[in-house]
Amino acid sequence: MSIEPSTPPSRPRTIRGHREGRLGRSPFGPTGPAVLLAVGYGVAVAAWTLAGDVLPGGRWLAVHLFTLGVLSNLVLAFADHFGTTLTRSPAANLTGRLVVANVGAVLMLTGVVQGRRALLGVGATALTGAVMWSWWQLRRMRRRAVGARFAWIVRVYERAHGMFVHGALLGVLMGLGVLSGPWYVSARVAHLHVNVLGWGGLTLLSTVVFFGPTLARTRIEPGADDRAAVVLRHGATGLSVGTLLLLGSGVGGVLGVVVRCLAAVALGVFAWAATTTCSAVVRAALRSRGAPARWSVVAVGLWFPAMVWADVAVVAYGWWDRLDALGVAVGMGVLLQAIVGALTHVAPMLRGRTFAGRDRMVARFERLATIRVALFNAGLLAVVVAITIGGAAGAVMSRVGWGTVGAVVTSHLLAGLVPARTSPESPVVSRVASRYRRDG
Repeated sequence: MSIEPSTPPSRPRTIRGHREGRLGRSPFGPTGPAVLLAVGYGVAVAAWTLAGDVLPGGRWLAVHLFTLGVLSNLVLAFADHFGTTLTRSPAANLTGRLVVANVGAVLMLTGVVQGRRALLGVGATALTGAVMWSWWQLRRMRRRAVGARFAWIVRVYERAHGMFVHGALLGVLMGLGVLSGPWYVSARVAHLHVNVLGWGGLTLLSTVVFFGPTLARTRIEPGADDRAAVVLRHGATGLSVGTLLLLGSGVGGVLGVVVRCLAAVALGVFAWAATTTCSAVVRAALRSRGAPARWSVVAVGLWFPAMVWADVAVVAYGWWDRLDALGVAVGMGVLLQAIVGALTHVAPMLRGRTFAGRDRMVARFERLATIRVALFNAGLLAVVVAITIGGAAGAVMSRVGWGTVGAVVTSHLLAGLVPARTSPESPVVSRVASRYRRDG
């Protein structure tokens, strides 16, 4: 992409083949509906989190609005987008899958909250069907790809989709009351691992290998993709084995302890894979300069290995009361922070109608970017500590922490949703535009 030197700085830039100052269709355009759905679910998550147990479903519903609403919509959309791109396959219509998935999620959550098992069963079937539909599309794209360098990433996406199906099955069995007593506890722990670390975490790890450096506006570290292809294959197997062993730990007694310790060893393989993958991404991001999402990428790359190794310790010792704090740290410090960082990159492409408008949105995200990331992580750390210590002091820390995290996320949403005006460029916008001209 280039621009003539004589173009006035106050006018939108032009590109051959388009009307003056107009951008062509964004490559992330097909993900737009899923992003809007995720934002809507995110608002609901905030409402249920702030309301506590006042609203139906309470904290349980807030968690599942995030995993089934925010996370699942984005995983389905971006796995399809990157799968299509990496395998050079023709784009398929995502609308049907999103409709089935969201109708299923709403029916499932309504069935659990209202105690209506029929709705739970129908909703879970529809949601699982949508994920299997996506899995089949990814598998078909990968098998048809010839010589695609990153086809292995699509294979990891497939494994993450398979883990969602297993997690959904465990969730339905718990919701229907089939599993009880110690088996309910072991199934719940297995359900959390396969959904949070499998469906969300494994998808993130395979994506961050190439998309993390893109967010940080730098190059992938030489050999990082080859290493990730190997370690993530073993890590996914370790997570699968660990989840099965966690479920088997419900047998109780000495045998249950042995099975639980073996599960910790298997999860250690996943933690090793996460550490190896994230380390390369962090090193690449630290070499970058000026990208709005740079520090978000670094923070995610530090939180993820720390939390999965902490999870290994929690499983080894059976500290199930620490899972709440761990779940918040992974959900907010890893998954939500990665989502916010990705949307910082995608939003200008989706919302910017002209080159100048896109540049203004990028400049908007760049302002105070480092401070926002610092505040987000400080707030998150306060929440995790508050959950761990409890009591009156913990309650105060929790309110302050959640308020800080909410304020930062809200500022990102406003920056991405408010249209950018095409007024004369400010010095900050001019600097951003100049960088794009130089790099483009």
